[in-house]
Order: sequence, then structure tokens, then C-alpha cells
Amino acid sequence: MPLINLDQPAIEAIRKELQKKGLPLTLRIEIRSTGCCDASLSLVSNTAEESDLIESVEDLTIRMSPSTYELVGTVSISYVDDAQKKGFVLTSSKPLNEWEGFAACNIKT
Repeated sequence: MPLINLDQPAIEAIRKELQKKGLPLTLRIEIRSTGCCDASLSLVSNTAEESDLIESVEDLTIRMSPSTYELVGTVSISYVDDAQKKGFVLTSSKPLNEWEGFAACNIKT
């Protein structure tokens, strides 16, 4: 089973945002607490652990810990940029909460 699925707009948006900030083309998928809500998925730049699972798509490297992958399964990342919302949309094959694995975020540095 793949670690991630990325659509082309997400690949381009990730590349553009990381290059604009002068960061390497590497992201990590993490589970984060959102405060009063359930846990959700998050994109974080420039962090790595020796035990990470790694998948490369074009010139991007995506990392995830084995324990995160065990909890969430394959993560799909898309990008939305319209009048009502802008950002990355993450869904997981094993939902973390009643939102069916859905998370919307920007890349954290």
C-alpha cells in the first residue's frame, strides 16, 4: 500500500511554498492536536527521524513515522485554491475521527 497519494496541484503548491521559503523539498506528515477538536493530520517541513517511512514523488520527499502510518494508513493530499478556501486537504484511509481522516492545513515550519 502506498504511503501517500498527491494530486498535481498539491505537488506544485508544495514545491512553490517550500521554494519560496528557501526550504528543502521535504515534508513530514504528523498527527497534531487541534486544541478543542479531535486530532488531525498536519504537514511539517524540514523534520526527519531515522525510522521514518519515506516516499518520493517527482522531486518531493514525504516522510511519516511508522506509528503514524499504522494509525492513519495512506494519506491523500490535494490542494484547494478558490474564493472560499485555500490550503492543503489531507484525508487518510484509516480515519482518526468523525471527520473521516479529513484535515485542512498549511505547511508548518
